[in-house]
Amino acid sequence: MTLVFAAGRYRLSLPESPDHWELYHRIRRDVLLEAQKYAVELRDELAPGHHPRLLWLDEHPIGSIRVDVLAPGRAALRLVAIHSEWQRKGHGSALLSLAEQLARDLGCHETVVYATPEAARFYSKASYAEEDWDDTYVSGIVQMVKRLG
Repeated sequence: MTLVFAAGRYRLSLPESPDHWELYHRIRRDVLLEAQKYAVELRDELAPGHHPRLLWLDEHPIGSIRVDVLAPGRAALRLVAIHSEWQRKGHGSALLSLAEQLARDLGCHETVVYATPEAARFYSKASYAEEDWDDTYVSGIVQMVKRLG
């Protein structure tokens, strides 16, 4: 059974076809690799505890994310991306809200994220706080945490 989370005109769902997987990877590639030059690991999308999702606005695939359960009660939001044509229009907040609901439904009470300094302001507005949650230090990355209600 595929879990689909919906809020208004948005839905967050597992890519279910080769075309949907291509859309998922293309959004990540375009936003995270080409636009920002970040290295992204693509091999382990369906490893145990990994939950890749496409964000849809009506029938338009506009974003992607992977929610990884790290330990009991904690989920990491990974590779958060909104297609460049759809950025700065509130869609990132919808993606974050639906991903947090997925994390809750997976039994998690907090979410963590590695953020760029530019993205840290976005996460702060969504009640994320700077907090070291991983002993691995990555230069230029802000570690952030949100306790889920």
